[in-house]
Parts: sequence; C-alpha cells; structure tokens
Amino acid sequence: MNFDSISQEPLLEVKYFLEQARDKKLRDWNGMTVSTVDEEQRPSSRVVLLKKFTDDGLFFYTNYLSKKGKDISINKNVSINFWWRELQVQIRIGGSISEASRKESEEYFNSRPKGSRISAIISNQSEEIESFESFQEKVETAINSLRGEDIKLPEHCGMYKIKPLQIEIWKEGEYRRHERTQFKLEGKKWIKSFLSP
Repeated sequence: MNFDSISQEPLLEVKYFLEQARDKKLRDWNGMTVSTVDEEQRPSSRVVLLKKFTDDGLFFYTNYLSKKGKDISINKNVSINFWWRELQVQIRIGGSISEASRKESEEYFNSRPKGSRISAIISNQSEEIESFESFQEKVETAINSLRGEDIKLPEHCGMYKIKPLQIEIWKEGEYRRHERTQFKLEGKKWIKSFLSP
C-alpha cells in the first residue's frame, strides 16, 4: 500500500503508525474495526482491511448488499478503530462514508487473485447459507465454469471511502498515564486538543 498521497495533519500521524505496523510485519497490520448502526440504532462492528489511504479518506472493499452495506445505506456515520498491541497505540476515527468511484473499485478488484474475485461474485455476504461445505462447492463449480474467462467487478461489490471528521490517537503510558490527542475537522482546518486518560 502506497501512502505517498498523504500530505496533511493529522493524517500524516495515522500514516506514521500504519507504516510502523507494516514495517514491523505485524499480522493484519492494516486491519481496522468498522462500526455501523442499523435502522433500530443497534451498533455492529467487524474487522475489514484498509486497502487504500489518501488525503481523500480511508478505503475498504466489500459487498454493498452485506449487513454493513445495508447499515451504511441508512446511516452514513461510521467509526473506525485501529489497535496495535505491539506499538501500544490505538487510533479512533469517526467520519462519513460513501461509495468510492467505480474506477477505484475496479482497479482494486482487478488486482485480487482470481479465486477471490470469483468468491466475491457468488457470495451473498451476510445471508444465511445451508452450510460452509455447500458454499465451497458453489465456489468450486464457479471456478470450473469460469476458467479462462475475464472476471469483472459485480455491481454489488466495490470500495467504500471514509472521510475522517474526528481522529483520536491514544498512546499507552505507564500507570494509566495514557496520552490522548484529539483532532476535529472544523471547515477545512483540523483543531487539535488533548484528552484526560
């Protein structure tokens, strides 16, 4: 993942810790918990992988018809959490979410292994299935029938882009003297403050 397009605070600080986690080869260093809220105001969280990070926002790929996709269609406010035990750092981000451009989604989809692309086509993410074995059989059938064919991004899949509006960087301190730095976007300017641990 290339972070060269990051140029503004506090995104540069987020970039710094992502690079630290990547360079230390932490497993799933780009894993982030994304929380959404449904029509009955019930929160739901899951870990997804950050696929792209620019001054425009943080991007992840999913099925738009999934549980998270349905929540997002109702409420565009989401929360992200990065946590790296080895770095003793947590980053909380609140922001608004929207679908990325089709071009950005296609670029990512076309970079994935063919097996992953086929699974994306046939998976009705978050829907009940008869069994894991039946899903595996469905995937194997699709792999055999689509052998040699160009696998295109389905309409129900793509990238989401999260535009940060609030960022908190938490650094673990001795005796619970944690350092918490908060940034809030006001207009086009980030306002920095500090929070009691």
